[in-house]
Amino acid sequence: MAATDTTPGMVLFSTLKRDASLSYKDTASLVLSGRPLPDGRSPLSRIDDRTWLSRYVVNAPAGTAQPHFFNDFSLSALRITARLKSKRGRGMSGEDVLALVTGDAGRAMEDALAACHQDVGPYRNQMARVMGDAGLTADERAEAAMVLFVAAGCTADVRRAVEATSDFMRSAHGGGLSTPAFALMPREGTPRRGEAPAPSLGLLRVVDGYVCGAPHWVAPDGEGAEIGALSFADGAVTDVGEDVSGRHARLWNEDGAWLVEGLGSTNGTVLVSAADGSRVVVEPPARERAGFEPAPVEVRPGDQLLLGGTTAFLVLEGSPDA
Repeated sequence: MAATDTTPGMVLFSTLKRDASLSYKDTASLVLSGRPLPDGRSPLSRIDDRTWLSRYVVNAPAGTAQPHFFNDFSLSALRITARLKSKRGRGMSGEDVLALVTGDAGRAMEDALAACHQDVGPYRNQMARVMGDAGLTADERAEAAMVLFVAAGCTADVRRAVEATSDFMRSAHGGGLSTPAFALMPREGTPRRGEAPAPSLGLLRVVDGYVCGAPHWVAPDGEGAEIGALSFADGAVTDVGEDVSGRHARLWNEDGAWLVEGLGSTNGTVLVSAADGSRVVVEPPARERAGFEPAPVEVRPGDQLLLGGTTAFLVLEGSPDA
């Protein structure tokens, strides 16, 4: 296929297949929305239909894939990054993910966007700001770069991709990307943020497939945080749906590992692994709890916590001071 015939969507899917061993179906499961279309079926429910997936998503003419086919781009990018970093035996580091989207694949994305009559300058400049932001760790740069790459691949629209990345930075890290300074170097004796021994854990609320608001940060030291509709504990997470119990679950760090446990909730808690999509019951609903042996469950960045039937949090690492 000629380079000019390659769309941004093809670059996204082919890069993750070739360089990260994610099949088209794997990638589709991470970027497509579970919200029903007018015919009652969601895009996510169609991923086993190879003809539909090829025609309307992977190989769709640039700009024709429907916006409502996709999840929030920040959510999709965080899922993809977590999956790449957690692949058994060959997990990628943050630096590896950055290299993936800024090397040959980055140039291919720029070429594909240019072929769609897009001005690639803002895309290139936004990526440069991600790469050059000394206030971000390598893992955080990888997440932001993946948001830009995924949004460009799904929309073939540079403006939307740049805006999605800026929105993600404001939501996840409390500010936009900075304009790089000349000879940007930390002062001697001043630690860079990436040198912190243990990052905080963030809970980012997801509603109907879209990231909402800023993360709730939990420090690695201290007592952790309670999640609950009526919790008054210090640092409690109360941005929850109506079927979440008053004191629903607790999240804390122990010997460098993040753990979650139920607190006797009515409607239970489930953890969805970023590594393979498997579901681990942290605490079943009260009506199903007979014989259940409670035990803390380890939580990793990229996982999702599902509380009751209405509340989902995406787990990420970072710093509340970003």
